[in-house]
Amino acid sequence: MNYWWVLFLQILQALAYIATVVMAALVFLAWEQIKLVKEQATTSFEDGLTQHYRQIMESIPINIWLGSGLETLDKERQNRCEDAIYRYIDLCQDEVVLHAYKRITNATWKEWEAGIKTYMTLLPAFKDVWAEVNEKRQESFKELRALLAP
Repeated sequence: MNYWWVLFLQILQALAYIATVVMAALVFLAWEQIKLVKEQATTSFEDGLTQHYRQIMESIPINIWLGSGLETLDKERQNRCEDAIYRYIDLCQDEVVLHAYKRITNATWKEWEAGIKTYMTLLPAFKDVWAEVNEKRQESFKELRALLAP
């Protein structure tokens, strides 16, 4: 009788060990799934911001991208372009804050940061609108100001 009791306990120990291994595997798989879902959500979120960026940029004429100033546009196109650049500045502020809260990946941020610095420091129309925003909205865009500070 003692033999069967020992055998029974050994079987229980083996089953407990198997259950532990299976549980660890399930926890690992669940963790991997959560990580994948988070990555997909982040990618989707970043794609949405990229789409918003593209919509804004559609209002900016090609000659502005090639370095012309706002004064080269007629008044109506100049107003639309200034509005689009202001919306871009607002989007940039959001992106800087989202990066600070780690809502976007570092790889995406590096690309966006390079674009922000290029547009805001090299293109005359963007520089002009940014200068006006700096003058008239001093309480706003603090994070973007910090990013663009020399």
